[in-house]
Amino acid sequence: MPETASPAKLAALERFAVTLVRHGSSYDEAEARALDLAEAGSRYVSSYNDREVIAGGGTIALELARQIGGPLTIVCPVGGGGLCAGVSLAAAGHPGTRVVGVEAAASRAVSAALAAGATVPILVGETLADGLAGNLEPGSVTVELIGRYTESVISVSEGEIRAAIRFLANEHGLVAEGAGAVATAAVLAGRVEVSGTVVALVTGRNIAEKDLVPILAGR
Repeated sequence: MPETASPAKLAALERFAVTLVRHGSSYDEAEARALDLAEAGSRYVSSYNDREVIAGGGTIALELARQIGGPLTIVCPVGGGGLCAGVSLAAAGHPGTRVVGVEAAASRAVSAALAAGATVPILVGETLADGLAGNLEPGSVTVELIGRYTESVISVSEGEIRAAIRFLANEHGLVAEGAGAVATAAVLAGRVEVSGTVVALVTGRNIAEKDLVPILAGR
């Protein structure tokens, strides 16, 4: 994990029986360090560029298809694209189910790759959705899958992410980090074309108190 990761996320990881390596000031630098450790003998499992991780994420679409009858729109956060790729691939087998991916406007690596037809470097801005921020591994399999099976990939602003975090807490009693709230942000902002039942995936709650308190206070 980068040194700049949310203290709440770091604390949650440190509760497990793991050796947590903190390296660099960004997820790109942390990922590069993880790859170096893999070359030295450790096992590296990408959070997005791994076929089994992608397949695991796809089970969400299968569960939703079983639970919800009729047309379904799944709105999914996108960072490296592993979850969105899996959900979209699984949804492709269920007519009437569509998937919309949502990136933070400050970090649009997948959108850039789709536009270029290959992974390309991007400038990553500061964002509350730190779990989605960063560049892609060259040749990431998520790009092809999202390009083929995801209906569209849109983005939300920092203000819209803040509004979604506040909405989830005030209306539903859910604590969500920025990365976990982008799908809700897109729905609230009217960015998603509604077709049937709409499900916004909320994918993480590790937000530091110092970040959450001013958001809830409307600052």
